[in-house]
Amino acid sequence: MPITDHTHAIALNHHWQKIAFIAALCERHEPNFQLYCETQDQTDNSLLYRKFLNKVWEYLLEQLTSMRNLEKALLQFEEVVPEPCEDDGYGVYPALDACLLLISSLQMILDDSIDDVDISANLSAATVTHFLLFTGNADDENQTLNHPLLQEELAFQQRIISDLADDQISKLTRLKNIRSELNLNSVSNLGIEAS
Repeated sequence: MPITDHTHAIALNHHWQKIAFIAALCERHEPNFQLYCETQDQTDNSLLYRKFLNKVWEYLLEQLTSMRNLEKALLQFEEVVPEPCEDDGYGVYPALDACLLLISSLQMILDDSIDDVDISANLSAATVTHFLLFTGNADDENQTLNHPLLQEELAFQQRIISDLADDQISKLTRLKNIRSELNLNSVSNLGIEAS
């Protein structure tokens, strides 16, 4: 059963908007990855996540000096993606989702034929759904739909889409406003606060 209504591709007509949407999701997933890295004593990997997510924003804000650096970033980051088969703790799953989102944003910058926006939206919502089921806050997927955590996730996605689609203000202003809002609220989609 799809969790979102697949309106994202319609509402976001420009490739940069789709990348920015995924970057916003990455910001909300970063504390999940950060916590996982702390429990695994892999804080360097957490720093890499932040470094490469910053590169996505630099690209969007037209501040990136070299696309070659982005190719290197993608290759380097793919090496730190956690493998669920090597880790039996639950935290590996939201951490993996966070990584997949960041990889999608980097790949979309490097190849404008890629459009992962709906996949990413559904992945982000599924992270919340699986968390609710794992923690016993919902008995089945239907129950998760009315849970405040999932409602907040879906509302967040729609808010970012609306902000990105607002062509009354410039691209750079839209991006700066979104990034500023995300910096003020550094709580993940699972309710985990960034350290």
